[in-house]
Amino acid sequence: MLKSLKWQDGLILSIKVKEDLYAISQMRGNYLLEVFDIFVSDDDWSGVNLNKTNVLFAIFVSIKNIKKIFSTLVSCEYAVPNERPVEKRMLSAIFGTPGNTGAKLIELSESYSNIGAQVIKEALSPDDDLKLIHRYELCGMVGDPEKIVLRIKNYRETGINWDPSKEFLFPGIQRPQH
Repeated sequence: MLKSLKWQDGLILSIKVKEDLYAISQMRGNYLLEVFDIFVSDDDWSGVNLNKTNVLFAIFVSIKNIKKIFSTLVSCEYAVPNERPVEKRMLSAIFGTPGNTGAKLIELSESYSNIGAQVIKEALSPDDDLKLIHRYELCGMVGDPEKIVLRIKNYRETGINWDPSKEFLFPGIQRPQH
């Protein structure tokens, strides 16, 4: 576990998922954290090129709240940072009265913010837009480290990459299948 940590665009960090399982992540602009679909058992990331590794998910995080999930800083001598463009399309939650929740599909601003974002599609529906809801991440801030670790564990166990927060916005939504 790291004692102190400040946000630094491009910084690569190892996430301790459990005793013998580590994931790798990279800080991007405006507190977006990319978590990659690659895992090791010994926290050794030698030779990993994140430009050639699929991004599992990218979420906004509160670094001071989640820093305990990181086991080590990974030097660029060991792993090559991801330099591909950040996915700028995300789901923006719509909170209404009970039964009137959902999300719209937005494209983040140039500074990776939902403020000033362009709306791509209003009021997504699980009936018509299930693929979009499954594909894109919610743009809300994640401050609970256990939610991130649990999501990674669930992915490793089931092969399904799913944010259960979407079930609050879309009650009864069908989870992705293999």
